[in-house]
Amino acid sequence: MRAVEQALSRYAESDRPLVEVLDADGAVAASHSYRAVTRAARALADRIAGQLPAGRAPRIGVICGNTPEFVVTDLALLALRATGIPVPLAFTREQAASLLDGADLCLTDAQGAARLAEWGADAVLPAGCPVVAADLTAPATVPYRLTGADGDWISKVIHTSGTTSRPKGVRIRAHGVDALLGSLREVMPAGAFTRYLSFVPFSLLIEQVTGLYMVLLDGGCLTLLPSSAALVGTDAGAGEAALPYLAAARPTAVVATPALVAVVADAARRARAAGADIPRTLFGTATAPLICCGGAPVHPGTLRELDALGLPVHEGYGLSENSSVVSWNTPDARRIGTVGRPLPHVRVKVADDGELLVSSTSLFAGYTRDDPSSCLLRDGWLHTGDLAAIDADGFITVTGRKKNIIITAAGRNVAPEWVEAQYARLPFVQAVAVVGNGLPALHGLFVLRPGTDPDQARAAIEAFGAEHLSEVERVARVHLVDAGQQRYRRYFTVTGRPMRAAIEADLTQHQSTEPTQHQHDGPATRHRAATTTPHPPTTSKGRSMPTTRPEVRPYGAGTGKLVLAGPGHRTLGDLDPADTIALLAEAGFLVLRGFAPSLEDFSLFVKAHSARVTLDPARSFHGGDVAQKVDAGTAAVGLHLENGNSPFVPDLTWFLCERAAATGSQTTVCDGYRVWDAATDADRAAFAQDIVYGRGVEEDKWKRFVFHQLGGEKPLDAITLDDFRALAGDDPGTTITPRPDGSVHYAHRTPAARTTLFGDRLSWANSVFGPSYNYEQPVITFADGTPLPEPLLARMKRLTDDLTEDIDWHDGDVALIDNTRVMHGRRAIEDPARTVYNAQSYLDRDLLPGTAA
Repeated sequence: MRAVEQALSRYAESDRPLVEVLDADGAVAASHSYRAVTRAARALADRIAGQLPAGRAPRIGVICGNTPEFVVTDLALLALRATGIPVPLAFTREQAASLLDGADLCLTDAQGAARLAEWGADAVLPAGCPVVAADLTAPATVPYRLTGADGDWISKVIHTSGTTSRPKGVRIRAHGVDALLGSLREVMPAGAFTRYLSFVPFSLLIEQVTGLYMVLLDGGCLTLLPSSAALVGTDAGAGEAALPYLAAARPTAVVATPALVAVVADAARRARAAGADIPRTLFGTATAPLICCGGAPVHPGTLRELDALGLPVHEGYGLSENSSVVSWNTPDARRIGTVGRPLPHVRVKVADDGELLVSSTSLFAGYTRDDPSSCLLRDGWLHTGDLAAIDADGFITVTGRKKNIIITAAGRNVAPEWVEAQYARLPFVQAVAVVGNGLPALHGLFVLRPGTDPDQARAAIEAFGAEHLSEVERVARVHLVDAGQQRYRRYFTVTGRPMRAAIEADLTQHQSTEPTQHQHDGPATRHRAATTTPHPPTTSKGRSMPTTRPEVRPYGAGTGKLVLAGPGHRTLGDLDPADTIALLAEAGFLVLRGFAPSLEDFSLFVKAHSARVTLDPARSFHGGDVAQKVDAGTAAVGLHLENGNSPFVPDLTWFLCERAAATGSQTTVCDGYRVWDAATDADRAAFAQDIVYGRGVEEDKWKRFVFHQLGGEKPLDAITLDDFRALAGDDPGTTITPRPDGSVHYAHRTPAARTTLFGDRLSWANSVFGPSYNYEQPVITFADGTPLPEPLLARMKRLTDDLTEDIDWHDGDVALIDNTRVMHGRRAIEDPARTVYNAQSYLDRDLLPGTAA
């Protein structure tokens, strides 16, 4: 990266600002000079050098937000000729562990340290991998210098998606980045990156290239959003929220996602309607900055409109396998509807099947692991997987992705990217994805901007399709969702590309060749804390559910059922979620046997039935964000509902018995319907009034719970008591009182006998006899404050003991329990070698019996 090194030798001891951080009002909250940043980088390099292996480029994980510390770490790794592995903070524990496999050391900033703590360092880092904090505040007196030898090396490993949840690492060469920077300097206006405003995560290579290296080459200043601001692409509403910072920062260049371009277009229209100066209103300057865009197409009509408003947008195309940029429209060579001409160091051609092939001196050095989705490199040409055309003047038009082409049940081919670009013109559409391979009509997932009326949106989508699109291209099944952070991250990448496999599975898993109908995904939730989302995949895309049903037998003395694997139903994924929930409504609990699920299979099965997964904050997740290992000591555990003494009772409780105990140690169940029916009239009358649970909860537990319930929208260390109270809403039966040590005391009023998830029949389902392992012992009273009479409790205890049954675990068993009806507990553990995982969730209301799919 000779060009960057030369720039550093020129500017390293300058007092000019290299990094500025804005505050919430858009003012500069912190400014760090070239001297301060580069000396901090040199100090960090010296501090870690002794911990790194000799004889090869050390592999160093970088877990940072968009902070000055990220810049320090990047320049330190350049000085050491090390390989940086930037990890997105939005990654799951499993994804982070996969990318960091083989890391020799890990660098963090404050945001990264907090995220690493949430993942669990032992779970994501190789054994013995040290963690070092990057620090801009420590004294640093030694000027920046390079210590590594000249020559090429793998300077970065950049994540890119594969066909599984594990990301591939793309190995980037230092000389490849150098070649790329040379071309960008050649085609971009001089000084264009003098002041750059960063909106998207630095874990993306394009943001490192434009936000750091191009800025360094211009001797410019990188401006960062406040640490509290969501980065564009991590939250559907982040683009709108970032708009005020554009005017405050007065950038000379920005690289925007299509979602941010749409936000800018809306703001420009408002400014025009108000008669305001558009560039000054939006950017705080007399002329617009260099606005570049990539990741997904922007409709040419929108680009022409922005052109007329004095805001030209320059679309480009790239992929990590070419060290980011392949082609870019520039102020001197621009054609709307294309992604520009290839950069000077790049050659392109189109194969016979329409695939774009790329050859350049910035091509990658391979992947960290093989994956069927990998781009192929043959005879020096990268097979990109993208479909394209090249006009007589060399401008490239990308028309879609080979693997994304939809072939409908009628045999018609549809390029979803083109259809999506048409619908994206609708002003209320935040993001859109179109799927429907093998189906009679297209499904469209439309993420609506906040404040949009769903009925009006549906009507506008249908009218737009009828007017502008052919019957083949028109979305016939409309799925509307709000712009929540968790949902957006599930379905769209940071650059706005749809994650089509997840979308297709969620939207079409119940679809066969029935006549089409319009659909609105947005079932009501039973609990305020449950955010509804379409359920995840249980079948491969386009495949109808089996027409036969698995063998079901009675289980226990009540209505429980045993579901057995067999022909056509050998895995959990072969089961129809709607059939499973219908069976649960009748049975109260199910034991599924013979399906031999892995922990990942179990997690997918849970998600397939759930609008939202919740947790016990005293436990840790295993293998993702669903399963928690059961840890409640070895003593017997009394009957209870999961989270039953709180306002956040989940609908469903799940267990996976990975290894059954040789003796004893059984999970128990007790059907609240049977308890209520068998209770005496006097005892039923006693429980006609509500009960109140009161207990204290330590600060770390209630904050972890709130963090998870909010879907990670706020950093863990930013969670407040007001957030906890907001989750409880305006429930008059719940009070939350802070304690001086940060813990809270809450009192929760609830019926002891309640109606259930599936009907109005009363069930004596509660946590009166529940455990307190990992928690403070609760105080349980009637609503009037009187204690529960001991004779009454003794009678109910004898009754529930008589009606309690063992699950009788076998290796690989899965149990699904209606947590609004059936209590569960555990016999004393005699065989500690048993391994059982638990999950808790809220039911996807589309699966309720009698609910249309």
